[in-house]
Amino acid sequence: MLSQLAVAPYICRMTELKRVLTLRHLVVFGLAYLAPTVVFNYFGIVTTLTGGMMALAYAATTVVMFFTAYSYATMVRAFPVAGSAYTYVRRAVHPHLGFLTGWVMLLDYLLLPMVCYLLVAIYMNEFVPGVPVWAWIVLAAAIGAVTNVFGVKIAGRVNFVVIAAQIVFSVVLVVIIAVYVTGGQGAGTLFDGAALFDGATFDGSNVLWAASILAASFLGFDAVSTMAEDTVDPAKTVPRAVLLVPIAAGIGFSVISYFMQLAWPNAANEIQDPDAGIFELLGRLGGNTLSTAFLVTDNLASMVCAIAGLAAASRILYGMGRDGVLPKRFFGVLNERFQTPVNNILLMTAIALTAVFYADNLMAAASLVAFGALCGFVLVNYSVISHFFIRGRRRSGLDAVRYLVLPGLGMIVCAALLVNVDVSAKILGGVWLALGVVYLAVSTKGFRRTPAELDMSEEPDTTPSTAEAVS
Repeated sequence: MLSQLAVAPYICRMTELKRVLTLRHLVVFGLAYLAPTVVFNYFGIVTTLTGGMMALAYAATTVVMFFTAYSYATMVRAFPVAGSAYTYVRRAVHPHLGFLTGWVMLLDYLLLPMVCYLLVAIYMNEFVPGVPVWAWIVLAAAIGAVTNVFGVKIAGRVNFVVIAAQIVFSVVLVVIIAVYVTGGQGAGTLFDGAALFDGATFDGSNVLWAASILAASFLGFDAVSTMAEDTVDPAKTVPRAVLLVPIAAGIGFSVISYFMQLAWPNAANEIQDPDAGIFELLGRLGGNTLSTAFLVTDNLASMVCAIAGLAAASRILYGMGRDGVLPKRFFGVLNERFQTPVNNILLMTAIALTAVFYADNLMAAASLVAFGALCGFVLVNYSVISHFFIRGRRRSGLDAVRYLVLPGLGMIVCAALLVNVDVSAKILGGVWLALGVVYLAVSTKGFRRTPAELDMSEEPDTTPSTAEAVS
């Protein structure tokens, strides 16, 4: 759903990385990482929340993400190495704050499999209501755990097929909607301003709330920034890709959202189950055939996402254990038989099983992921100000705009979205952040020592190379 399909960057590192990725590779990687069908996963909850203005919410989110992507692009020029937000804040602001940035964004990786399993379960329950959501969650989690324990690789070709299937489905659906609408159904026209903005139902706070959830669907540009050490001429190529990915994704998501609103103008008031609202729309357009096609495509994507996400998180934890950031005896060991971090895989699976508590609340689960992402985005924007404007004294003329105004706007708009995140997500996210502060205080003897640095370049080689995954 959120960071789907692509093998997570943190588990692809070798001691010496080959610079083989080009702009094309990076853009494909970023778009694959955020997943084309994520827009359909959010259809029900965002449409009901915004009163039918999902396209507006996506357009607003795209603008917000542009400012943050600009800051990522700026920082990757300064530090063209692996590590992304963790590295930028650690080097540009302070090691302690860098650790906490990595800690809070780790929440995204920890919860990614949970959200993916939840989606699979909700959708399967829609088709087989006799089997409860929790049972589908347990089954999906078991498949993900066994796959990772045995070290089965997610091949780049499988990723490509699933990505292609999502793109084909998205394009076909837009064509079907266009034919449906021009035939007199739905809005009856392809040009309806109310599908973008309806003054009668507009609620700014709800649009911001929706945008805070949708922000997590743009994590592809963050993933691109971690590929610096794999890329040819990273100081030029990575910043371009970082900016292209959210713009391309935002335009695509907004257009698809607009067409879905044209197909069902009253969806906000008529959707029966927001968590599975996309199936109600597909049922109107193409009956069981279209719904089944989406079920297969999206569930396959979600399972590939969950397996890759589980692998990513378990190996991030392994790296943290190996480098002394977390207790080595538990986190920093590989199973002798399978040569995989079994302890971490089982721990991650246990965390993923918390999806049973969100069986009827997909919005809350998605908001938790958004909390971690937005916290990281705020700090990356500030790292630009700290590194260039404050420390580097780049304050005259155009530099003031580049290194203060634009990242400052990024901080403000991301903070505004963070304020509008679901209350329960802010509470749970705040608890996670507090645990990070406590752990940091203990491990650094009351903040008197520099925290151990996570080396992103020496992960266990249990997955295909990055180039293989995006070719």
